[in-house]
Amino acid sequence: MIQQALITLWNSFLMTLPSLIWSAIALIAGFLIGKIAGWIVKQFLIRIKLDQYIFEKEKFKIKLSDVFSILTRWVFYLAFINIAAWILGIETVITLVNSAIGFLVGAIEASVIIIIGYSLAYYIKDKVIHSKTFYGDLVGNLIFFLVLYVSVALALPFVGIDPTLVNWILIVIVASLGVGLAIAVGLGLKEVVADIAKGYSRKFKKKRR
Repeated sequence: MIQQALITLWNSFLMTLPSLIWSAIALIAGFLIGKIAGWIVKQFLIRIKLDQYIFEKEKFKIKLSDVFSILTRWVFYLAFINIAAWILGIETVITLVNSAIGFLVGAIEASVIIIIGYSLAYYIKDKVIHSKTFYGDLVGNLIFFLVLYVSVALALPFVGIDPTLVNWILIVIVASLGVGLAIAVGLGLKEVVADIAKGYSRKFKKKRR
């Protein structure tokens, strides 16, 4: 009885051995390809000086080249883990890995959108401030904030986040800024309005005489 059970177990092992070997090969290949792909992405981003261009004046410990390199590596890692799970017929792992890959790809797309938005916002802000127009600093910073907000709102759906909350936050901020600006302008122009009113009052009295 025990001998029969051992024979059955051995035969099952021999039947699954090719699948185990191929899945191991897939994992090793995925690890190597992921490493190489991550290195290529990092070197490419360093060559085009993405970190220096995006964070020209700011000093960040985390570099975008490192972030995209890690994301690229894990996309390949998970893709080959998915292949290994498919070879072994583990459906639960396949489902989980597919979800993780979808999230990582969405995170990469969202990051690209935010980076483009940040670059555009910074460029416009720099041009407006250096144009030395009236309230150039204020206008430049407002444009920077609005363009960056739009890029974030466009990026959020790629990672499965509803941008409705961000939209409401923007509405509250804009409303607060509008009220504050109206009060500031009102207080600042109080004396000017009073002088204009006095001038009209004098003209009206002269006409009546």
